[in-house]
Amino acid sequence: MRGWITGIAAAVLAGCGGGEEGQGGWAGRGGGRPAGEAALPVRTQAVERGEITSYVETHARLEAERWVEVVSRAQGLAERLRAEEGDLVEEGQILLHLEKEEASLRVRQAEVALDQARAAKERVEALHGQQLVSQEEFESAGNQLENAEVALREAQLSLEYTDIRAPIDGIVMLRQVEQGDLVRANEVLFSVADLDPLQARIQVPEKRMSQIHAGQPARVMIDALPGQVFPATVRRINPGVDPASGTVKVTLDIPPAEALRPGMFATVRIITEVHDQALIIPKKALVLETDQDDVFAVRDGQAKRLRVELGYADGDRIEVLSGLTDGDRVITVGHEGLKDGAVVRVVGEAGEASEAGEAGETAETGGPPVSEAAAGPGDRRAPPDSAAFVARAMGRGLTEEQAVQRYGQMKSRLAEGRGDWRRRGEGRGSGGGDSRGGGR
Repeated sequence: MRGWITGIAAAVLAGCGGGEEGQGGWAGRGGGRPAGEAALPVRTQAVERGEITSYVETHARLEAERWVEVVSRAQGLAERLRAEEGDLVEEGQILLHLEKEEASLRVRQAEVALDQARAAKERVEALHGQQLVSQEEFESAGNQLENAEVALREAQLSLEYTDIRAPIDGIVMLRQVEQGDLVRANEVLFSVADLDPLQARIQVPEKRMSQIHAGQPARVMIDALPGQVFPATVRRINPGVDPASGTVKVTLDIPPAEALRPGMFATVRIITEVHDQALIIPKKALVLETDQDDVFAVRDGQAKRLRVELGYADGDRIEVLSGLTDGDRVITVGHEGLKDGAVVRVVGEAGEASEAGEAGETAETGGPPVSEAAAGPGDRRAPPDSAAFVARAMGRGLTEEQAVQRYGQMKSRLAEGRGDWRRRGEGRGSGGGDSRGGGR
């Protein structure tokens, strides 16, 4: 009797083991899906037509076209300031008065000396006409008169130099003197800059110079002004190549704008080619887990993995040359770990706040929790090379830290899938052994 009961138990265990094996076989094939399983929430974006450009990108600091340091050509106390930092000034406008008393006295002294020299010249000239003085004395009187005239002009210049004037039209960028300071000759007092236009001087690799010419349009983005783009134009190209760096200096003009300041750090893009009416998708729609360029498009409620050929990239947008058509909607959130043919449901477009949040979390964490519908135990793909993955991810808009984190999450998902498969296989083997032992 005991053997008969044992045989029944073994048969039951064998049936259970077979059920587990059947489940493992379905998961291993990864083809079907249990009826009624919930669709995975995703967000999508329609492909669009628009303009996209190819460009040469580099970085530079904005500079004034002309930046002039105003120095004092006289010595004296700063008596009165006539300009402050930020003031617009014209060429010749007075910026600072120095005390004039000493310089005025020197002018008066030179005038008296000139009068004396002129009177002396007249007397000697009269005597020379009567042949009462020598030719040498006559010429000496003339030279003394000329020296007196030069001395007067020199004294007048010294008086003029007590008024510090703007050398160019522009804006006062820096004031380095205070009222009452003792100013010495050749001391820098102000800096005046001409900001119309601003300029960016960049270094372009010599191999790209065939794509650049004077008058070419460009775009300037300022780190401190995110989201704003300013127009620019290539003004001149240096005729030589720097042998140390293999680059050529290119100067661009940037029209003045209230928000722009000299010294700002800028990203400069010189436009080399423009594609009108290009098919464009967001970079975040690209699948990072393969060495190919793939996207997921939603068709008939399923995620269809499509191979695409890419063209120009511009910021967070990228051109698609083939693989998609007008009207397609690509998955932008929730596609990490997704399998071809998985049933999906678009959220975030009709007020489904909770599930939109779930899909939004997917974008930050690198994919939804692994399920048999998305990347089940039968998905035994090997992860791509880490360096190649990180490089591709950074090329698609992620930072290096985000790319490394995404790669670790992808490896974890694939490892969990393989671990589930092994555990299911071990369960099947264990169940079969028990049933055979019970039979004996």
